[in-house]
Order: sequence, then C-alpha cells, then structure tokens
Amino acid sequence: MELSGQIFSWVYQYFDNMAFLLLAASGLILIYGMMGVINMAHGEIMMIGAYIAASAFHAGAPAPVAIVAAGVGAGLAGVVLERLVIRHFYNQLLSSLVVTWGLSLIISQAALLILGPSIMNMPTPFGSFSVGGFSFGVYRMVLFAVAVALIVAVWALFRFTAFGIAARAAMENPRMAAALGVDTKRIYTLTFAIGCALGGIAGGMFAQTATISPFFGQNYTPMAFITVVMGGSANAILGLIYAALYLAGVQTVASNVFNPYVGYVSIMASALIALLVMPAGISDFIQRRRARAMER
Repeated sequence: MELSGQIFSWVYQYFDNMAFLLLAASGLILIYGMMGVINMAHGEIMMIGAYIAASAFHAGAPAPVAIVAAGVGAGLAGVVLERLVIRHFYNQLLSSLVVTWGLSLIISQAALLILGPSIMNMPTPFGSFSVGGFSFGVYRMVLFAVAVALIVAVWALFRFTAFGIAARAAMENPRMAAALGVDTKRIYTLTFAIGCALGGIAGGMFAQTATISPFFGQNYTPMAFITVVMGGSANAILGLIYAALYLAGVQTVASNVFNPYVGYVSIMASALIALLVMPAGISDFIQRRRARAMER
C-alpha cells in the first residue's frame, strides 16, 4: 500500500506541476508566442485576477463566478494597457521587455499603495482523498482539468473561428491582412485582452492555493516565460504542451529525489540545456524534423 501511494504521489505531483506551468503560461502563448511582445507584466495581470476573484468570493459570489469575474476584469485591464502602451511595441522584443517591466513595477507598487501589504485568501475547495496512506487535494486535479480545457479552448478559437483566422493572418502578415479588410488594430487589442483574461483566470485559480499580495504574480512570471520560450513560436500551443510535459517531468523527479528547491532550479537548468539543442524552441525543432522527413 505504501509503494502504491508513493507511485501515485509521483504521478499526482507530475500532473500538479504540469497544471501550474500550463495555467501560468496560457495567456503568454498569445501575447509572446503569437504577438511578439515580452509581457513582463503578466504576473501583475494574474495578481489583478487573484484580487478580483478573492474580492468577489468574499462579497458572496460562488468561486466559479469569482474566477470568471477575474478573467473579465483582467481582460478589461489588458484592453486599457494595449491601447495606451502595448500597441506601440509590437514585434519589438527588447523595447516591449523594458516597457512591460516598467508596467509591472507600476502595477505592483500601485496595488501596494492602494491595498496595502495585507494579504487575502480563498479557501481551497473539494477536500482531499487518500491513497496508500498519503493524502492528496482534489483541487490540484481540478487545476489540471481547467488548464487542459483552457488550452483546448484557445486552440479551437484560433483554429475554427472567423476571429481566429483573421488573428492568425494579422499576426503573420499585418499589411496584407489590412489590405484584405482586416481591422488589425482591433484584432491586436482583442488578442491581447484574451491573453490577459487567461492570465486573470489563472490568477483566480491560483488564489485558492496561495496567499494573495501585491507581489503575488512574481511567483509565476519566470516559470511562464521559461515554458513559452522553450515551446517556441512555430506552433505556440503544441510547443507549450511539449514544454510543460518535459519541464513538469524534470521538476517532479528532481523534487522527489532531492528537494523542492532543487526541483525549481532543475526547471531552469533543463530549459537551458534544451534551448542549447533547440534554440528556436521545441515546436520549431519538431516542424523542421517533419519538413526534412517529407523531403525524403
């Protein structure tokens, strides 16, 4: 029984780690992977979502409604940021990095001034279950299910809808898309807002597993960027999935063999090694392998 519990514990931690990476990076696959903007304020968008979710929950809203409100609020914040600042820095990686880093400092400090250093909490729902003498939280598996659902929803949106076709055209060749009648500015605004809404939903989900403070998002931004960059931009969604599968496996093994800190550091080390082999990311590497296979 104890052996079965240990095996299940490893599997459980693997899916938990993968849920963390997928949720944290779900909004960035649009903002960085498709739009070419290094959004260093992504963590602060998640923080906004976390505060909205917690405030709505403590005001009497059910947790699912509070999380939806977090997504809507973060999406609206994304519209404001895109129209005032972000739209001037598309496809300017270094400029967007500096500008959004400044935005992250402004937003976090503004939250500290307005809300103070006090923390907020949301209870973790669904309770726990036991396997082989080990106890596991049900909500962690809910996080994984939601992460998968969000990734599938984003893929379907950009694969099967008129908006998705127009968005892909605008990202690939904005001048040609504009010549064909696509309102590229509107497409950029909506795409950035959707990315921020996904970040807000992630923040609302994570708010039920961690304390919320003005610097809440700083725990998630590095891992989100590592996952998205390692996934590559040739196929942002598929690359994100491959990167999460790989990094979650490395973290799970290292955390159990050594300790959680080594597991955290191992993500960065393994990403560095992978990017040395695949500088453009996993999706680009796979795409080139397929192209070579077809040529043969």
